[in-house]
Amino acid sequence: MTEVVTNTMEKGVIVIGGHVQGLGIIRIFGRNGIRCYLLDSNSINIAKHSIYCSKFIEIDPEQEFTSFLIELNSKYNLNGWLLIPTDDNYVRILSQNKQLLEKYFRVSVDDWQVIEKCYNKRITYRIVQDMGIDMPITYFPNNLEEIKTLNVDFPCIIKPAIMHKLNSQIHQKVLVCKNREELITNYEKVLHYISADEVIIQEIIPGDSENQYSACFFYNRTEPFVSLLARRKRQYPMDFGKCTTFAETIFDESLLENAQLILNKINFWGLCEVEFKKDERDGKYKFLEINPRSWKWHSIANKSVSPFLISLYNFIYDGRPIFKNDWDKCCWKDLITDSFVTLILLTSFKFTTNKCQNIEFAVFDINDIKPLILEIIYSPYLFLSR
Repeated sequence: MTEVVTNTMEKGVIVIGGHVQGLGIIRIFGRNGIRCYLLDSNSINIAKHSIYCSKFIEIDPEQEFTSFLIELNSKYNLNGWLLIPTDDNYVRILSQNKQLLEKYFRVSVDDWQVIEKCYNKRITYRIVQDMGIDMPITYFPNNLEEIKTLNVDFPCIIKPAIMHKLNSQIHQKVLVCKNREELITNYEKVLHYISADEVIIQEIIPGDSENQYSACFFYNRTEPFVSLLARRKRQYPMDFGKCTTFAETIFDESLLENAQLILNKINFWGLCEVEFKKDERDGKYKFLEINPRSWKWHSIANKSVSPFLISLYNFIYDGRPIFKNDWDKCCWKDLITDSFVTLILLTSFKFTTNKCQNIEFAVFDINDIKPLILEIIYSPYLFLSR
């Protein structure tokens, strides 16, 4: 999909993070004639091998990231280039240092007073609770004594208010607790990595990944410039997935409306994905989280004709976004990972069907084939590192 780029200054884009999500960003901008530099702390990434990646720069983990960016600007003359992060930690850094960074760059994330309401799920859930929007039953214990007396149904989960802090340590999004003893044990375990005021206890919404849904936007405080709804049909791991492997567009007015109500409440601006899970018990969509950035499978936009990134680029440089709030029926597939997930489902006698013919592949592109070749080579490492 090629959209109209209105900017005549020809400023480039700095993509922070080089796996599937970063690759999709680089390809979309590259096809529109916009130069892309890629930053990543890991040299083993597939996006740097794209024909659309003008330069790869490895992030120095020992250097404070804001200073690192400012030095890059001096070295490569990147003044006015657009910064686009692909994970929550870099969203936080850019948002908290936005005033300083905007002296050198354009920053694609909102101010911290807004981003924090998405970044810290304790804050997010309290806002959504107060709004009366359906969500899992959720508790915010402050100490072990409250855990011991908490009136919660089992099984339940422990999850962090700030996801990457725990996930980077134990490589799990949540800890499942089947009884009180496991709840206490797992609570004490997570306190080695996060503070007590970052712990969330939550009911488990029944159902598999076929009940996972997302509302995706380039949002402007009270209305979307670009929007799309999808069912994230398969993920890995399959219970509490870290990554979507197959998604397909859907149409559901109630899902769209609830997502917009939440974004309006926090006065959100920028790219985001609002996640829900459909509860098999009552058929209602239960709010899960807001990702205040692009999402792994955002390149579905190429088939749905949803110009999230080009609309963002045009708005930032010329104040003339593309409005597009309908979308074509299509799907997105991470070929290698989804084949593995599908095989697991088949061996478990959980059959899955794909009737979608309009497919956007996460990595495969006959005109930019090298990332797929390197993904195959890197696959054992990438699998073990997740």
